[in-house]
Amino acid sequence: MTSATASFLAPAGLWPGRRRVSVLGVVVVLHLLLLLGLAILAPPRPKGRPGRDALVAVNIAAPTPERAQPKVQPRVRPPTPRAAPQPEAIVKAPDAAPAKWSFGDPALLGFDLRKTERAQVPAVEVAGANLPNTPVVGVAPDGSKLYAAEWQREPTDAELAFYIKGKGRPGAYGLIACRTAPRFRVEDCRAIGETPGTGLGYAVQEAAWQFRVKPPRVDGEYLVGTWVSIRIDLRDAE
Repeated sequence: MTSATASFLAPAGLWPGRRRVSVLGVVVVLHLLLLLGLAILAPPRPKGRPGRDALVAVNIAAPTPERAQPKVQPRVRPPTPRAAPQPEAIVKAPDAAPAKWSFGDPALLGFDLRKTERAQVPAVEVAGANLPNTPVVGVAPDGSKLYAAEWQREPTDAELAFYIKGKGRPGAYGLIACRTAPRFRVEDCRAIGETPGTGLGYAVQEAAWQFRVKPPRVDGEYLVGTWVSIRIDLRDAE
């Protein structure tokens, strides 16, 4: 009887061929080289035991501070010293005896003005010196004679209207006493009479600065500074 031999044969194509083995080896070598390159290029691991609480120190360069630009101070010019005024040179004249002073007429050497007699100032004479004296009409506020006034120029209606307008009816009057002054003016005027209830005395007193009156005439002289009586009467409008 023929005994059968038991044998097991590998199926066809189960073992790789030589060509496949060489390709696989090249691939393995390339992977090993890639791993080696990554290991070389990887950064060094920090020393110490790594863990959750491990700190990694990173050095960062601090920014370079900019230099502060110095402030330009304005240049102050020093004050120019003023030259002290030079004293004027004093010229000394040689000592000399004072010159003798004398009048041309030797008779005047003993003249003393204080011993001369005062000449009497003549009264001011005016044209018409033979005219009568100014009449006395009362007593002035200072107790002296009060003379009747004589106009050098009568006041105009325009000069009086501002002061006496509405002060009374025609026929009313205001009376004042004034002291005569140079250039036919009057001063120190005072109201001495008026029509009752009109106020004309004070009104005429206010207007007296415009009056031009001659000083009283006594023995042909004009006595400036004496008192005169001035009366203003209201009349009907023409």
